[in-house]
Amino acid sequence: MSMRWRNTIAALALLPLDALAVGYGWLAAGMTAWAAGQDGRPYHPPLAELGGACAVVAAAGALLWWARLRGAAAFQAVPLLALVALMLPW
Repeated sequence: MSMRWRNTIAALALLPLDALAVGYGWLAAGMTAWAAGQDGRPYHPPLAELGGACAVVAAAGALLWWARLRGAAAFQAVPLLALVALMLPW
């Protein structure tokens, strides 16, 4: 099997993990923003929860890089950037 197919299969296999990590980040950020809106306080991102989700995605990318699946490891930057964007105080 060619390396391109191995990268594609690895990226598709990690989609559920990525969806769970980004979904958890959205849920944590949304609940924190909702609570801040109810109290009238400014929004501060939940950095611990978002950092944990980033660590899971980054660890998967590091394992892919170590397994020489460079294309799939580069794909892990997409959910990582989505989680980093949630860390910004809007």
